[in-house]
Amino acid sequence: MRYLLLCLTFLLAPVSQASDWIFVVNKDDTLWGFSQDNLKDVNRWKDLQRINNIADPKRLLPGTRIRVPLDWIKEQTSKAEVVALVGSATYIHQDEIEKPLRAGDQIRLGDEVVISAGSSASIRFADGTQITLHENSHVRFNYLSQYGESGMVDTRFRLERGRVDTRAKPAVGKASRFEIQTPSATAAVRGTSFRTTLKESDNISRIEVLEGAVAVAGTGGQRKIAAGYGTRVEPNKAPVRPKKLLPAPEFDLTPSPVREAHRLLHWQAVEAASHYRLELSTTSSFETIIWARDAEQAKSALPDVPDGEYFIRVRGVDALGIEGFSSTRPLTLDLHPSPPFSLAPTNHKTLYGDVPVLRWTAADEAAEYKLQVAQSDDFLSPLITQQLSTTDYTANQLPEQGAFFWRVASVSTSGEQGPFGITQQFRRSPIPNAPEASVEQEGKRISWGAGEKDQRFQLQVATDEDFAELVSDQILQSHSWHMDEEINQVHYLRVRVIEPDGFAGPWGALQRLYPPQDYDWLKMIGFGILGVMLL
Repeated sequence: MRYLLLCLTFLLAPVSQASDWIFVVNKDDTLWGFSQDNLKDVNRWKDLQRINNIADPKRLLPGTRIRVPLDWIKEQTSKAEVVALVGSATYIHQDEIEKPLRAGDQIRLGDEVVISAGSSASIRFADGTQITLHENSHVRFNYLSQYGESGMVDTRFRLERGRVDTRAKPAVGKASRFEIQTPSATAAVRGTSFRTTLKESDNISRIEVLEGAVAVAGTGGQRKIAAGYGTRVEPNKAPVRPKKLLPAPEFDLTPSPVREAHRLLHWQAVEAASHYRLELSTTSSFETIIWARDAEQAKSALPDVPDGEYFIRVRGVDALGIEGFSSTRPLTLDLHPSPPFSLAPTNHKTLYGDVPVLRWTAADEAAEYKLQVAQSDDFLSPLITQQLSTTDYTANQLPEQGAFFWRVASVSTSGEQGPFGITQQFRRSPIPNAPEASVEQEGKRISWGAGEKDQRFQLQVATDEDFAELVSDQILQSHSWHMDEEINQVHYLRVRVIEPDGFAGPWGALQRLYPPQDYDWLKMIGFGILGVMLL
């Protein structure tokens, strides 16, 4: 693979081999003691006396500045320390022995750390510089050294994949160095705060500078990136023109604590954001990340984490994948034990004449359940408050008509009550009266009571009393019906009310429609009698 070289350098004077370290004398310091602690050759104390014009090497005046060539300072291996770990990670020694990573572990030259999914770790180096390794990151520590007791540290590690947040300490001396290498980039910085992301799939590096300033060099050129800007570097290409980081979204969290498991987090949409990045931590510095996700819209479900005090931050991500400034807020969660799901009656259902039987699922964290039923959704004056061991309740004490709200919470074995689930609503209504139909206009027009607003009517006409042989089956808005066709046999008719929600009431009384009377036979008899009388 052809590697792209990406250099991010804190904007200081260039380092040269001839540079000196300036040591400031403290009380009781001697030139001999200093040389013993910091120089490769202790006998160079005489050279230090000469180039600094020191009259008495045993009596140094506090505050005196002593110039020390960097080449004379002894270099020794340093260590890094795992200061915090959330989840799990693997520690691979340079001899390829693997073991679970633990907080307090010492990282040495040649060691590797692999962070598992849903995990993160914070590592501190000898000079106090600290990094946060996000989930699914893999790091190899290539160079860890320090220069005597000068405070100058040379730290270099390789990020094979993943995401690193860096909080680099300012350089103590010109030999100080901090460098992150990737398969496509090298980031050398000092005294700044920035983020580096490398996707294993494309080896594209993205850098966002939050504090300080860096110079970013790619194969095709170099750009200066100031605080508040970011860039993206593809393999074998120059960094893109510095892009201003998207502003932090407006983000409000009320109420607190959050006790509604179904609640969504909302923030104000950021112009030019293609999506958003959310991260959760137990510390305001986000030393470790316990939950993270990307959101396509300016909202997100709550993280599935234990109850407690957290900090959450959200930032916009532009079309190049460059992440902007974050809004950070404290977040208190009190969501456990989790509430059950309501089963019946379904939301906004109307129960006609039936006694309500409320049912819900069995929640894993629940030993019992707390049920409330009220006539308002604020539950200030509940009609029913019951603690139950079952997952159903027959609410036979409720009024026979009206709107009701109900909700259920889980109660743990220790007696702790969790948040209520989503409030559901139902109505009770008496069964609508069966309409009584009447036949008018010689059996042509059938009518019944007008009913209530938005009610409809189902009319059935059949040739048998069981209505197996239907002649007509209609849903009508009006409360009357006209029969256009003549019938030659008895027909049967019934009507019932259809409520706006589709509930069908009972059928009204059976009605009969008789065919019109045939008087022609009487006429024939009359004509016959008249003929006889005329004979």
